[in-house]
Amino acid sequence: MTDSEVRLDLRGEVAELVLAANAIDLDAGRQLAAATERLTRTDARVVLVRAEGPHFCVGGDVRAFAAHEADLASYVGQVADVVHAAHRHLAALTVPVVCAAQGAIAGAGVGLAFGADLVLLGRSAKVRLAYTAIGLSPDNGASALLPRLVGPRRALELALTNRTLTADEARDWGLATAVIDDSALLDEARELAGRLAGMAPGSLAATKRLILSAANRSRDEQLDEEAGAITALAATGSARQAISAFARR
Repeated sequence: MTDSEVRLDLRGEVAELVLAANAIDLDAGRQLAAATERLTRTDARVVLVRAEGPHFCVGGDVRAFAAHEADLASYVGQVADVVHAAHRHLAALTVPVVCAAQGAIAGAGVGLAFGADLVLLGRSAKVRLAYTAIGLSPDNGASALLPRLVGPRRALELALTNRTLTADEARDWGLATAVIDDSALLDEARELAGRLAGMAPGSLAATKRLILSAANRSRDEQLDEEAGAITALAATGSARQAISAFARR
């Protein structure tokens, strides 16, 4: 794998994290971790995660795993460590993260795709965990994300049986925001990212934080958090301008 196979493209206020190879070996994982770390230091207002080619990400490179049979546990552990570093970098972002995914979404690719805030799937998308098919267990946040998104019963079905979901099924289960023809996927994702980039960043950051952290608080605690956030935003110039513009309609 070459350095160009995981890259950051800056398009105005949108940063695109682009995968040009769909299987993750140790080198690819290191590149992904480095690219996502750079993301945490950009001024981008939105991040778009996407992949080139017919597939989004099939997860770990099983051929690379097989080539390290003698030190398999060490090698898999190193891959998991760097992929999880990338996951943590993306999860720490306060800006919206949009994912556009087509073709195979499997293994660690599940955590990469569905860890995003908004997920657009191409009609070709197929979702499959696949870990138990090779005697392994979920990584890259799948065991945390799936129960929250689809419930523990369906999460167990996906993880234990390796059931494959179509794009429409993934949307109906709550994994995806929308399903789009593959030919229009990138344009739709960039339009969405651009629209978000034009919104007040403080409002988006507070909204994302409130929704993603709500499960860790009681109702009363969440009400207090909401009151504090909306009061702080009301003190900003961007909120005053937006409210004035809305009132003049």
